[in-house]
Amino acid sequence: MSSDRIAISAQGLGKSYHIAHKQQHATMAEALVHRLRHPFERPNLEEMWALNDVSFEVEQGDIVGLLGRNGAGKSTLLKILSRITEPTTGMARLSGRIGSLIEVGTGFQPELTGRENIFLNGAILGMRRREIAKRFDEIVDFSGVEKFLDTPVKHYSSGMYVRLAFAVAAHLDTDILLVDEVLSVGDAEFQKKSLGKMDDVANSGRTVIFVSHNIAAIEMLCRKGLFFRGGRLVHSGPIAETLAEYHKSLKRFSDGPVQPVQIANRKHFRTMDVVDDTGESTRIVPVGTALRIQIRAEFPDQFDYPIFMANIDNSSGQQVMSIASPKSERAIPGLFGTSEISCVIEHLPLPPGEYFVRLALWHSGEILEETPPAIMFTVTNADTFRDGWGARKGTCVANSRWKAVSVFADSEVA
Repeated sequence: MSSDRIAISAQGLGKSYHIAHKQQHATMAEALVHRLRHPFERPNLEEMWALNDVSFEVEQGDIVGLLGRNGAGKSTLLKILSRITEPTTGMARLSGRIGSLIEVGTGFQPELTGRENIFLNGAILGMRRREIAKRFDEIVDFSGVEKFLDTPVKHYSSGMYVRLAFAVAAHLDTDILLVDEVLSVGDAEFQKKSLGKMDDVANSGRTVIFVSHNIAAIEMLCRKGLFFRGGRLVHSGPIAETLAEYHKSLKRFSDGPVQPVQIANRKHFRTMDVVDDTGESTRIVPVGTALRIQIRAEFPDQFDYPIFMANIDNSSGQQVMSIASPKSERAIPGLFGTSEISCVIEHLPLPPGEYFVRLALWHSGEILEETPPAIMFTVTNADTFRDGWGARKGTCVANSRWKAVSVFADSEVA
């Protein structure tokens, strides 16, 4: 890779913290006596590596998504790259102006107004006042905080804070933009607006490092991915490959056995589960394979012709599918006592990502009971259709058959 094309270069990056373990005492008096008897005793220190021996390079104009579970080291890496914290080992080189949105209000002075903070952030980036003024109206319009522009930002709500902070980071002239999970603070409309702006930024030739648990957003925006586990970089490459490795690891490194989810405070619904073809609980569904939902419900009295509905939302909270038991001659005739209800979608047409299931019980055209998102499952990429592709970009997946016939097969080709 040509050195003049490299925007970010990390070599052997590591960050360690020391966690103090103090002796516990039942009472304040006991703690005081212990201190008097052992005045020079120091707490035991445990070294914990949040990031360990991480090396990678990012070319100018690359859009890179950081993947990994909580505590994998993603946010620590962004703090090192944005110079918020120093690495314990290794080094990182960045070429150009850096804009970051790591935590709500990073770089804001709480006593200054929104207007003053816009100019302050631009000045920190090395921009001239007239450059900032040129973008000022656009920043204010995008953030939607015009009425509070001359109010100190310490009085802003977290939503107002993040809207202004994102607007500043996305609109000012930076060569590298670092964005963490802070977009989840805003409401659904602002998140959608922000993702649209991120798409514009991604296509403008700027280098972007993006952290989000919104897998669909990462897949839509990013071209490459870095997958972290336990503070180490375990995979880097094209985003489709990296996502496949990430989803594969979810099942391999799950926290203990998966069990049915208990549904509280409902008259009829008791538990819900997603199972594999052997009936075992799972939260991983390879793309294009069957989704199997199992429900346990309680009916103290005879309940005739119930209709069960499962609504599926994506990680952005958008409903992408709704399925219901039949109301035709194949309807469920009646239930009494503890009942097991199962639903199978033979070929789930959803692309890779994280999804949530909500349940509802209908009777005589009315909703009698519904649940909040009760269970989450992950659709992982896989070559289910044996076409060598796996899932492509889009909002749904489907198998397809192709045929090609050479119309001029008998003609001579020069």
